Amino acid sequence: MKTCLWIILTVLLVAIAASNACADGITVAGTITQSTQDGTGPAANNPSLNNIADGDAYTLSLIFAGSITAPGTYNLTGGSLVFSDPTAPASESSFTSISLTVALDGSSDDLSLFACLSTGSGCLLGNSLSLNFAIPSADLNTLSAPAGTIFGLSPPLDLLEDDGTTDIQAGVASYSYTPPISTVPEPPSLALLGSGLIALFVVRLNRQGKIRSLQSGTHHGWKSER
Repeated sequence: MKTCLWIILTVLLVAIAASNACADGITVAGTITQSTQDGTGPAANNPSLNNIADGDAYTLSLIFAGSITAPGTYNLTGGSLVFSDPTAPASESSFTSISLTVALDGSSDDLSLFACLSTGSGCLLGNSLSLNFAIPSADLNTLSAPAGTIFGLSPPLDLLEDDGTTDIQAGVASYSYTPPISTVPEPPSLALLGSGLIALFVVRLNRQGKIRSLQSGTHHGWKSER
């Protein structure tokens, strides 16, 4: 009986915890404007970068806990940041610290992201990714928005590897913000799940009670025959 009760409580706690494990996402897309074929590199820490060519389409995907709803600086360390060029194919995901700043600039928001790589001789010695672009302020939390350059900050995306000898540069054309999509039951569904599990528990108790009654009756009947 105790085991059954613990199973019910465990299932409910896991479901409730999972309902809070949601994350927002930001995706930026554009085209490569400088690759190792232009004279940087060759890439040693991540050889897949050598396959990148000018004109390739890329995406930069950031998944993080919490949300970005207003101008400010957000420490997103612990999130997932992935640079991907599917044409090459090439990717980079060995990022440690991640910081995103949103600054209001008239009717636009200027977004600046900086992330350190765990490869090479350290972030400050040329192992990092920087991203700077602008979007309409009204589109900060929209699914799809055009992205433009910030005056004086070029290139918009700069990925440095191998202590700065490998330099991948790119433009930014689009921005997308994805709110969390829950794949677990909402509170009403959790309540229904809990009710169902409790009902099963009650049925279990009733069955155990009947079994004990039958066993008791059989036991007394055997004694009377003797």
